[in-house]
Amino acid sequence: MSQQVLGRGHTTTAEAFWYVFGCLAFGASYLAKVPAKKALSEYGLVERTDAEKFWYVVMNIAFGSGYLSKVITKKALSEVVHNDGSAAPDDWRAYSPVERSEPEVPQSHRRERSGSR
Repeated sequence: MSQQVLGRGHTTTAEAFWYVFGCLAFGASYLAKVPAKKALSEYGLVERTDAEKFWYVVMNIAFGSGYLSKVITKKALSEVVHNDGSAAPDDWRAYSPVERSEPEVPQSHRRERSGSR
């Protein structure tokens, strides 16, 4: 199995069209994106908007569907290798009885924060 490296992705015109089309159907595409963005935010790769934070809580009120969807994305992220060749931290270690500190997010993977949105 080959190693995958997290790079910069771009949305094609067709993908943008289908995303908007999916959002027209009761926001299905948007709500599907919310748990994935939560997983990315836990790795320090993105910041969530207030609306995404709100909808993530709403999704968890009904049987934890947001959390269960996030777990799948977070597992996939744990298998990605950083550009510097180091592996992403393993999630299972967080549940180990041995105390561990939070993994350091490399500066190259941190998103620049601007004062305006």
